[in-house]
Amino acid sequence: MEFCEPARVVEARYLTPHMIRIRLESTGDWRWPVTGVGDEKIDLAFPRPGETVADVAFFNNKDYGAAAASAANAGETESTEPPWRHYTVRRVHAGGAQIDIDFVVHPGGLASDWAQRAQPGHVLGAFSVTESRSYYAPPADASRLLLVADSTGLPGLGRIIEGLPAGVRAHAFIEVPADDDRQEFETAAEVEFTWLVGTGHGTSLSALPAAIEGWAPPTTLGYAWVACEAAASRRIRRHLRGSLAMDRRHHIVVGYWTDGHTGHFEQNEAIPEPEHDHDHDHDHDHDHDHDHDHAEPAHAH
Repeated sequence: MEFCEPARVVEARYLTPHMIRIRLESTGDWRWPVTGVGDEKIDLAFPRPGETVADVAFFNNKDYGAAAASAANAGETESTEPPWRHYTVRRVHAGGAQIDIDFVVHPGGLASDWAQRAQPGHVLGAFSVTESRSYYAPPADASRLLLVADSTGLPGLGRIIEGLPAGVRAHAFIEVPADDDRQEFETAAEVEFTWLVGTGHGTSLSALPAAIEGWAPPTTLGYAWVACEAAASRRIRRHLRGSLAMDRRHHIVVGYWTDGHTGHFEQNEAIPEPEHDHDHDHDHDHDHDHDHDHAEPAHAH
């Protein structure tokens, strides 16, 4: 298995006005893990401008890692490197031979622009993994959940909800650009939805923090999962830790993008990297940029 494998588009369709689902399939023997849950992560390489096939050979060159590390240490940008971005695996099909990725439609984003033009036969690069990588890790006995997302976190939230078992109750707060961007999910669990429409996404401040601060949680709340813009996620995290006094092992807060920043990963240096131990103690705010190629605020993902 190569470090970066070709993944061919077999279907591209709009789920809502601001969300496109792309189905990718393996063009060889590689398979995506079928054991993933929730907000499973994938790194995707995109074609250069004017091209329809990603240059996977660039990443598979034996000198790629050393050259990239040298450029980073020197504070340089690898100008010849094809663009790549972090995304969420929405669904896995055919034993890992096919995967669905949902792209948020917004102006000026490299991946968003690509998704709007994508046609069957176009090719991305999928960085291969042997094990699924997810943030979502509730305690086994957590039966009351809080789930929070803007459009960038919606693919992961949807997969989490669809995987919840009977007997679990959850409250989902979801921020979307427009009424038509609401989605429906099949689940065995009991889920209450609060949709926040027209706020956040680079056009205004996110309404998610105030909504969570004004929410009266159940006394049996066992786990919280949050995926949205970095500043909003930090405010929500402070509320979970402070006002709700939630144990660090019982929540995960991820900043999927940073308003006003560009690139595949805009890590805020003031925020520690994830800390993972054997008890799944996710003690962090983590900026995990999901395609925000805008120098100025714009829609996410």
